[in-house]
Amino acid sequence: FANARQFAAYFGLVPKQNSSGEKVRLGKMSKHGDAYLRSLAIQGAHAVLRQVRADSEDPDDRRLQRWVSRLGRKEAAVRLANRNLRIIWVLLQNDQTYRRQVGNAQEAAMS
Repeated sequence: FANARQFAAYFGLVPKQNSSGEKVRLGKMSKHGDAYLRSLAIQGAHAVLRQVRADSEDPDDRRLQRWVSRLGRKEAAVRLANRNLRIIWVLLQNDQTYRRQVGNAQEAAMS
């Protein structure tokens, strides 16, 4: 895959594009790709969302809470699955293991 978006598209977790000319229209999830792998990615995201605590001070938990309140639980799970797949692509490309960064990434980079 040339980039992380193409990797997520393989799972069908990118928005449909219905664009013409200079108008860019993004729709619902494309659902192209392997349905079984897509369902596994979304189930994993649902498992993460179930673990989010309402009183958490963790920035990742707060982001997920915002997504759930704004989008609903199912759409937030799809968004999280997409995000996780993009992170996985970067890890595979760089032959790295996942290391969770807590807090603002800019602050961590500056210190």
